Amino acid sequence: MRCGSPNKVHWSAALLGISQRTITIQYQALTPRKPSRKLIPVEVKTLGDWLQIKRIEANLSQAEVAQRMGVGDKHVRAWEHDQLVPTETEWIALSKILPCESGLPRLELGSGR
Repeated sequence: MRCGSPNKVHWSAALLGISQRTITIQYQALTPRKPSRKLIPVEVKTLGDWLQIKRIEANLSQAEVAQRMGVGDKHVRAWEHDQLVPTETEWIALSKILPCESGLPRLELGSGR
């Protein structure tokens, strides 16, 4: 590529040599978009564990439970991960969907009992 005088062409070639550098940027590893799956609990320790076991016993997915209840599947996931607690009306809907003949589990919330 010619741009005017030969000095400018020489200067452009020199700039091209300078600009071909490798730039290294250090950054922290990105968190995964989807959180890791919660393992199926062997022993019921939390309300979320109990909900997950009952959902699996009913052979339903989180999305199916959410659709039947009229809530988002993120709600069901949050319940199973102990991030939210269902409201009274949600409990009524859950009792109609999930097998609850054994009732709610008695969870020990503190060691002071």
